[in-house]
Amino acid sequence: MKNKDAALPEQAKNFFESLPAEICGFKLKKIFSEDEDKFIYFTFEDEKIHRAATAYFHEETSEFKVRVKIGLTEFCLTEFFTKDFEHFGELISKNLEGVIKNLSADKDLNPLVEEKNFGDWEYGKNLPKNLEGFELFISPKNPFPFTNGSHVIINYSDFENFSDLTIYYNVYGDNFSGETRIKNVPNVIYSFDSKNLKELESKLETNLISELSAIKNAE
Repeated sequence: MKNKDAALPEQAKNFFESLPAEICGFKLKKIFSEDEDKFIYFTFEDEKIHRAATAYFHEETSEFKVRVKIGLTEFCLTEFFTKDFEHFGELISKNLEGVIKNLSADKDLNPLVEEKNFGDWEYGKNLPKNLEGFELFISPKNPFPFTNGSHVIINYSDFENFSDLTIYYNVYGDNFSGETRIKNVPNVIYSFDSKNLKELESKLETNLISELSAIKNAE
């Protein structure tokens, strides 16, 4: 990292020293080290449920950011983006606890997702808890908001090998799509593209085992 001074303004260490040791079962890990073009300050993580929130400085954009991790999926929370550390500290103080509370429990869903009532989907209720060496990490009864209107409704994960398969529902397109991850490298797939649950059910019946096997064979 070239611009380490920007990543470590004068008030940074003092501010992060005041963080609580734990929030909602998520334990604080102070890191203060470089990771490629990022400088990581800290992570609050609950290893048992594979969820975490991380604060860092991103040299490429010269911004302070927070990203969350759910299983093997990570994404940034745009409401924390700022180039000013003082503002970043205010955002952390005001909003981080709420972010972690949402990670630790079922999160409020988009009303359009609530209307779909995936929890009553009979096929979804009977998905195997373990399949081809993967565990059912997210099931249709507990969908999780992702980005750009997408919600994870199914996720099978192999945490040891950093691989998974995810099915998304998008509220804007009112459709379903899939993605695989092999050794932490995401790949868009089309074998689960569907316009409704009946179509998705048919494609899961036909393709779920073969897609998971393909991931396992590629690991």
